[in-house]
Amino acid sequence: MSDTTLQSGAPPELTSTSPRPAPRPPRSAERHGLHTEFVAFFERYLDAVYPATDDSTLQSGRWRLMRSIAAEMRQRGAVDVLDCAAGSGYPMLDLVADSPDEFNVHCSDGDTFMVEEFERRAKALAVPHRPLAPKRFPSVKQRSGLKAFVVDWTELGQVEGRYDYVLCRGNSLAYADTWTGKKKVANDDLLTTYLGLMAGKVRPGGHLHIDAPRAMALAQRKYSLADGDWIWEQVSVDRERREWWLKFGGPGKRTVEFKRYSSLLTIDRVQKALDQLGFEQTEPIDLAGERPSLGVIIARKPT
Repeated sequence: MSDTTLQSGAPPELTSTSPRPAPRPPRSAERHGLHTEFVAFFERYLDAVYPATDDSTLQSGRWRLMRSIAAEMRQRGAVDVLDCAAGSGYPMLDLVADSPDEFNVHCSDGDTFMVEEFERRAKALAVPHRPLAPKRFPSVKQRSGLKAFVVDWTELGQVEGRYDYVLCRGNSLAYADTWTGKKKVANDDLLTTYLGLMAGKVRPGGHLHIDAPRAMALAQRKYSLADGDWIWEQVSVDRERREWWLKFGGPGKRTVEFKRYSSLLTIDRVQKALDQLGFEQTEPIDLAGERPSLGVIIARKPT
């Protein structure tokens, strides 16, 4: 899922220009509220950064990108597919809604609240799915409907079997290290560790699909939505971290800001790590419909 998939770390920081907030709720309720607002906001963000084109017959730019991903999967003969950073479900839910019987899709995320949002979107899109309880791990052999489950990357080894195609999208790898506000909690570089765990779920001859930024920083920009709402986005960096800043508002609406911090990851570092793991075809590709700021690698695991 762009800089959104939440692993087991802290929720995004949130600030608001609305009147003084109510008394601070219990931590669990506050965390759920942050997730709810962030996910709802993020759906609008996806509409903004993947806009529909005037000559497109597709529902939106998001739909166009999803079909590009499906085409790459077909080209590589994928049937069994795992999205191990599924977040709220884009693009896999949209793909299954578009091609319900073509792929055997499993979707996981390390955050229970995100999987709950995934299930809400699945119902809204009328996508049959079978949610699994936390810490219940599926088998790749289970092909009776799309499955969503709560698994962080350290637990991928408990998912039985291997897949033809494993995705980790949304710049999720940049959030492998855990942050509390601006403070980094995990000191080790976990990129190769987590890529290795994902590689363990790819069959020989299968593919691993990863995205990451092409460059560190992103100049401030404004997106205008059809209903008059707007979104500001900026990515800035220092020596230790990358700050992703979003500001959302519109006519008669309160203004809400989100900040998230992540490691200084680029697609070049991902490529080097995949080379070290022995993958082939690790050069970034131009994926139709993807944002220019993101690089994509679809690497092949040797047979």
